[in-house]
Amino acid sequence: MALEIKENRGIFEIDGNILSPNLGALKIYFENVLESNDSIVISLERVKKMDSSSALFFENIYKYGAERNKNVSIVGRQNNEISEIMRVTKTSYILSSDRV
Repeated sequence: MALEIKENRGIFEIDGNILSPNLGALKIYFENVLESNDSIVISLERVKKMDSSSALFFENIYKYGAERNKNVSIVGRQNNEISEIMRVTKTSYILSSDRV
């Protein structure tokens, strides 16, 4: 499944599979978004599949935002498709309890 990002009022909803080959483009995309926004929400609620590199990528985006005094909220705690990989990689702490 192709990866699609839809933005609506500062909420970036990702739909599809997030895998290692996508990470270079995602890194550039979200670094550019953070240059022009002080606060963003990344929704992983519609992600179908994620590998360990992708879970670590979102942890890095979370930290990247914090280092630049930006608010990066990542939602998707209720997505059973990614909960196991987030737990195994010890990155589930970055997921906000709030739903979009």
